Amino acid sequence: MTVFAKITIKEFRYSRVLPNVLSTVFHPLLMPAVGTLFILFGSGLYITLLPVHAKEMILWIVGSCTVAMPVLSVFLYRVYYSDGAPPFSKRRERLFTMLLTAIFYYFAWQVLHVMHTPAIIQRVVLVAMITVCVSSVVSCFRNISIHGVGAGGVIGIMAALCTVSLPLLPAFTGVILLSGVVGYARIRLNTHTPAQYYAGVLLGFAVAFGTFSLF
Repeated sequence: MTVFAKITIKEFRYSRVLPNVLSTVFHPLLMPAVGTLFILFGSGLYITLLPVHAKEMILWIVGSCTVAMPVLSVFLYRVYYSDGAPPFSKRRERLFTMLLTAIFYYFAWQVLHVMHTPAIIQRVVLVAMITVCVSSVVSCFRNISIHGVGAGGVIGIMAALCTVSLPLLPAFTGVILLSGVVGYARIRLNTHTPAQYYAGVLLGFAVAFGTFSLF
C-alpha cells in the first residue's frame, strides 16, 4: 500500500469521527431521558418547582426503563448470539429491538401513571412509545432513519410545548438546528440518504406533535 493510500484511509477515518460522536450523543434511545431532564430542570414550566428528590425519582424511572433496560437487553442478545448467527436478519433484528424498546417505554409509562407523576412527563414517555411503534410498522415497508424519527419527535414535543409557553421558542430553534447537525452526521456516514433522514423527521414530528397535543 502506498503512502498516499495510507494517508487517504487515515483522513477518511478521521472524517468519520465527528459524525460517529454526534450519532452516539444524539442517539434516539436517549431522547426520552434527555427530554425529561430538560423539562424538569430547564423548561421554566411549573414542573421545575418540584422537590429535588421527586425529580431524581422521575429521572431514575425514565432513565432505567428507556435507556438502561433496552441497552442491557440488546447487549445480552448480542452476547448470547456472539458465537453463531443471530436468529433474525438485520432488518428483523432492528424491528425486534424497536418493539422491545416500545415494551420498556410502556412499562415506564405505566409506572409513572401509577405513581401519579406530572402529566407532562407521562406524555413524553407515551409519545416516545407511540413513535417507536409507528416507526416499527413503517420500517417494515420503508427504510427510514430512526435518528430522524427521534429528532422529529423532539421537535414535535417542543412545538407542542411552545403553544403553551412562548419562552421555549429559543430552545425550539436550537432543537431544529441540532436536528440538522444529526442529519449531517447520518448522511455523512452513508447510513441513510437525505430523503430517508428527513422522512424520519417528518414522521417523528407528526406523531409526537399529534400525540402530545391530544393527550
